[in-house]
Amino acid sequence: MDYEISAEHLGFCYGNKEVLKNINLKIKEGSFISIIGPNGSGKSTLLKTLSGFLKPQRGAVLIGEENLKELSQREISKRLSMVPQNILLEFDFKVKDIVLMGRHPYIKRLKGETPEDIKIVEKAMRYTNILEFSDRLYNELSGGEKQRVILAQALAQQPRVLLLDEPISHLDLQHQVEILDLIKRMSMEEGLASIAVLHDLNMASAYSDHIVMLKAGEIFCEGEPEKVLTAENIAHVFNTDVTVSKNPVTGKTYIYPISTIPKKKRDTKIHIICGGGSGSKLIKELADNGFTVSTGVLNIGDSDWAASKEYELDVAEETPFLNITQKAYEKNLELALAAYCIVLMPIYFSKANIRNLELLTEKQLKDKKIYILGDRDFEKRDYTGGEARSLYKGLKKQLNVIQLEEYELIEALLKADEGNE
Repeated sequence: MDYEISAEHLGFCYGNKEVLKNINLKIKEGSFISIIGPNGSGKSTLLKTLSGFLKPQRGAVLIGEENLKELSQREISKRLSMVPQNILLEFDFKVKDIVLMGRHPYIKRLKGETPEDIKIVEKAMRYTNILEFSDRLYNELSGGEKQRVILAQALAQQPRVLLLDEPISHLDLQHQVEILDLIKRMSMEEGLASIAVLHDLNMASAYSDHIVMLKAGEIFCEGEPEKVLTAENIAHVFNTDVTVSKNPVTGKTYIYPISTIPKKKRDTKIHIICGGGSGSKLIKELADNGFTVSTGVLNIGDSDWAASKEYELDVAEETPFLNITQKAYEKNLELALAAYCIVLMPIYFSKANIRNLELLTEKQLKDKKIYILGDRDFEKRDYTGGEARSLYKGLKKQLNVIQLEEYELIEALLKADEGNE
């Protein structure tokens, strides 16, 4: 296997402080690599050393078979492009002029750019979808547009290696996805070896072919995202407890942080029937008030399922797009029977989840308080052809069913808990 860039026994010190220790990496063309780690672990220093901006005291950086330290800066720039964390420019330029700066390593002194240079610049601008504002001033652009301009400049260099220092750190979610999509596409279609320092572990998981996890200047572990992003590794390196699961849509590893704020523990148990984000706020409020909460039946990957995992709740779960199975139904019933009361949130009902409504009519739960929140517009939430509506009408006639607003529910539960103390 030929590698675009590799590091061999790399070491770097700032004065007497050793920042990088015996780094060994091999990165092939067409791959997207993320470097992750806590602040101070050496991520940016590693990137700057790979770029040649910093000279290592030990070891070597190779591009192909060539040692970086034996190449001139012009030759390095033909092989490697660095996108810095700070993309602010002191002087304002037109977008097309900034992209043209990427051709600097190829432009001969006193001769200026050639028609071929202009052609390459236009191709880079078209590829990054910035051709339409090529005559606008850089500092008039949004953060996402600026990042695309800098990526176009890097692409105009025609490098084999693209290094990016926190390319999405100052962008909103839409532009984070847009930029990482673009970088991934550049890697796949242009054959670049792209290496990015990322703070967002879920973004690293979603886009990376390979992840390098640093701790105190050393490679703690590296490999495919599912191998690196384990709860044990994250706890050891980031000193943070997380829950790790699979995104049901993409199959990628997904990480949920676990809050460490101490809470008053209450004996009262609450079971919530929710889904689609209807229960996330209540889950947080009840958990923050110290109640023992359970949920179900929720599809794996649902936002209420994610909130349940974040707060380490007991949850009856089901595979997405399947009707609730008997196993999930029995788990849901078990949690409901163990609770002081059950709360039904204003969820949408289909054939897939109607058994959540059927559960509340079980004779075993006839002495259990059932609170209905958000009773309005049930007809609009019924996608069962009226079956759910019929069950719901019967449910509301039960003596153990109480209709409340959410703020009333919290007050009622706090009073009930205090009465049990």
